[in-house]
Amino acid sequence: MTTNTSECAELTKARRLVPEIAARAAQSEQDRRLAADTVQSMVESGLVQMAIPNEYGGLESHLSDTLKVVEEISYADASAGWCLMNYQTTAFGAAQLPPSAATGIFAGPERTVPAGVLAPTGRGRFVDGGMIVSGRWAFASGCDNANWLLAAVVITDDDDNPQFNLDGSPQVLLPFFKRNQFEILDTWRVSGLRASGSHDVEVRDELVQEGYWLSLTDPPVVSGTLFQFPVVSTFPPAVAAVALGVARAALDCFVDITRSKIPIGGTTPLRELGSAQIDVARAEALTDSARSYMYETVETLWAIVEQGQPATIDARRRVRLAGIHAADTAASAVDLLYNAAGASSIADTCPLQRHFRDVHVVTQHMHVSGGGYERMGKLRLTDVLDGLL
Repeated sequence: MTTNTSECAELTKARRLVPEIAARAAQSEQDRRLAADTVQSMVESGLVQMAIPNEYGGLESHLSDTLKVVEEISYADASAGWCLMNYQTTAFGAAQLPPSAATGIFAGPERTVPAGVLAPTGRGRFVDGGMIVSGRWAFASGCDNANWLLAAVVITDDDDNPQFNLDGSPQVLLPFFKRNQFEILDTWRVSGLRASGSHDVEVRDELVQEGYWLSLTDPPVVSGTLFQFPVVSTFPPAVAAVALGVARAALDCFVDITRSKIPIGGTTPLRELGSAQIDVARAEALTDSARSYMYETVETLWAIVEQGQPATIDARRRVRLAGIHAADTAASAVDLLYNAAGASSIADTCPLQRHFRDVHVVTQHMHVSGGGYERMGKLRLTDVLDGLL
């Protein structure tokens, strides 16, 4: 197994951004969007470009490095990490575009910040020169600061009848839209990840230029290991990296609380109570073990792909299972710390309450939700392989 042990330059840059992003987190949550300066700092530090091919001016980083950067930014602010995760996973699409379109989107004079939505809730029909698209999509994380949008559409004929592939599935493509082609609808009013600005977006009868779309079923036209890695296998660890960053932040926040807190009715500082000591140790062990397991499975699958071998079903299954487990376990760790802090954790001024809300929104994502355990367990116990990953 090839292990990526050195720290990349972008992770060092991400750590330098932590204080300024953390300082803006509370205001960003109130604004229900990231500060433009936060996104600009991530772009200028090359964090979004980690998932863009070298051919188009990107860094084409090792996937583990990309995940660690998402985790680090999430330590500062879960919403910032969530948006960065969405920008990066959307940027993977550059490898599946025709080079002329990829160059137009990702290699232009303006730094590209691409938000993406994979649910096919739009409609597209082919016309001379491209595709006419209309639709509305939910959960467009980071759209406020994005200058491109990738969104999935079902292809229809001129009478709006869906078109189907040979296997009977709907024909789905993902076109890219310029910022002036989509409208942001103010819909993101939620319990956690409030600053992610994951609003609905809408497109009305917009023309997408020929070739400015991709299909997730098509092979990449870029040869790097990052883009040969199964694209669906990138999502569970990417989402879980946000939860792991939150759990680390909650751990440090709890330690800070124990430095001064004496529980009401007692005389013993919280840090000297056996119950608090047990909870902080359990939370640390839960987070670190889940993190190690996740990165180990990613590295294993990366090594398979890097050697030019087919990505095995079991290696892909283990990556998804590790992502589900990491998000679930991170939430359990945060719960321990939130409860151990007592009434201190419920104050608006205490970051622990935000970590609690944020991590439980992360765990609702389809790629790491609890239902995935059953699917991964079924795959482990049976020979039914199709459709589970």
